Amino acid sequence: MKPVDPDYRSGVRSQDAAAGFEKVDKGVQEFSPLKRGERQKMIDYLRMLRIKDWIKFYPLFPLAGAYLAGGGQGQILFVLIAYICLISYAFVVNNYFDAEIDRQHRRKVESGTNPMAAGKVGERGVMLLMFVLVSIPLVLSIRLDTTGALFVVINLLLLTAYSARCVRLKERYILDAVSHGLMFGALPFLSGFLLCGGEPSRGIILISLLFFIVGCEALIAHQIVDYEEDLGSTATTVTRIGQKNGLLMLGGLAALSIVFTFAAARLYQLSLAVAAASALYLMVYPTYSVRGMLNDISHRPRAERGGADCSDPKVPCKPIHGQRELRDRGSRWGFR
Repeated sequence: MKPVDPDYRSGVRSQDAAAGFEKVDKGVQEFSPLKRGERQKMIDYLRMLRIKDWIKFYPLFPLAGAYLAGGGQGQILFVLIAYICLISYAFVVNNYFDAEIDRQHRRKVESGTNPMAAGKVGERGVMLLMFVLVSIPLVLSIRLDTTGALFVVINLLLLTAYSARCVRLKERYILDAVSHGLMFGALPFLSGFLLCGGEPSRGIILISLLFFIVGCEALIAHQIVDYEEDLGSTATTVTRIGQKNGLLMLGGLAALSIVFTFAAARLYQLSLAVAAASALYLMVYPTYSVRGMLNDISHRPRAERGGADCSDPKVPCKPIHGQRELRDRGSRWGFR
């Protein structure tokens, strides 16, 4: 008998093993509900929601309202689901209307915060996603309370007007901060409160004003950090008044929020420790948000609102017709 070459035998085994793996792989692909491309597309649509940007902060406002109204577990759960969808819609609609602007910024395209700008998701799919995110809170809110549902509709309209091209509240002086404070602070709190059957009182109005101020702070802090990137591409309150004045505005809002905190604590007879802890948080939060700017601006010479020293070659400026002189995006005083 002719001996069998061991290399040949091992080669046959390898081919059999490879064929076996191929069959298993094909079987897995046949039974897999989503192909790799479809899974990636779903991930890109989920990225449109930008969940990491808001999940730890914004849902607290409607939950606080629902809790103060004495809502049951089912009611509070419905409020949470409704506002998770509504906040998600806010970020999706913002990405939708900002897609053209974001395409001009390589950093935003590379970061993946707007997959539509990167061409990873289509317009039709994004519109369908927005329809779903709007339908769920509307159905849930109507089921809970009609007055609360009306506040949800107002919140929805304001979220849309903030980014929509025909209104674009996000590019209107002062109105950007006011609308942000309403749609992410005061209205979610009042909606959560009313959806759970709460009766408005002086204390509830006071707390809604506090959350309105905190919502304004959140936007001003964001604009301070994005100051360099926003120059020349979009108009915000901080690009109009300058970074240093933006910090002053942020400090004033923080001080005002502390006043409202102690007023609410006195009205509800909360302990001094609770009031002090809340006030401390309201001071630390905005300071931490702009920590990178404070040291940078502390060394900055007079450079706001026409005060930039254009004779200094180290401080590049570029004039914009009808506006104050803005620093070039390559300035060493940008965000680091």
